[in-house]
Amino acid sequence: MLPARKDVSSAFMTLAGLGLLTLLLHFVTNGMGAYGYFRDEFYYIACSDHLDWGYVDQPPLSILLLAVNRLLFGDSLFALRLFPALAGAGVVVLSGLMAKELGGNRFAQVLAAVSAIVAPFYLAIFNFLSMNSFDVLLWAICFYIVIKIIKTENLKLWLLFGFMVGLGLQNKLSVLFLCFGLAIGMLLTPHRKYLLNRWL
Repeated sequence: MLPARKDVSSAFMTLAGLGLLTLLLHFVTNGMGAYGYFRDEFYYIACSDHLDWGYVDQPPLSILLLAVNRLLFGDSLFALRLFPALAGAGVVVLSGLMAKELGGNRFAQVLAAVSAIVAPFYLAIFNFLSMNSFDVLLWAICFYIVIKIIKTENLKLWLLFGFMVGLGLQNKLSVLFLCFGLAIGMLLTPHRKYLLNRWL
């Protein structure tokens, strides 16, 4: 039993190391200031000076996170992109964990994590401040929870899924596409049984 637990811990440490590598890549890139501010970041900064429950083109969560970030770390390019970089590291770790939950061995887990590191879309989206970086992280968390529900049949996890979807809706309405896709996908498979319970 102990060797298996040690192996799981070692696998998680590998994924955590890859997450830290991702964070380091973003830190180096933004620390050098090579790309400067993205035009949308100025708009988000302006919104964070006027906190509200919502804006014309976005819900309030990403703006609130930016306000907290500015309060703690200031307005430098490095500080502005800290939370998106952390979101990117989280997606890398979650990619490996999802591979593990789906039966992948160590190689599959590392491959999934490395693929998340080098995916061009992720290299872009986690390298500047926008609601999209948090959106991708929240989607990854939701997918991971659904995988755990199917694997463990712990239906109470639907409560956690609902909480994460709620956060997602406070960040970007596109999380509704995730819910729609999951519902259709599960209805067309034997996993539809997980949709018919009081916890959901």
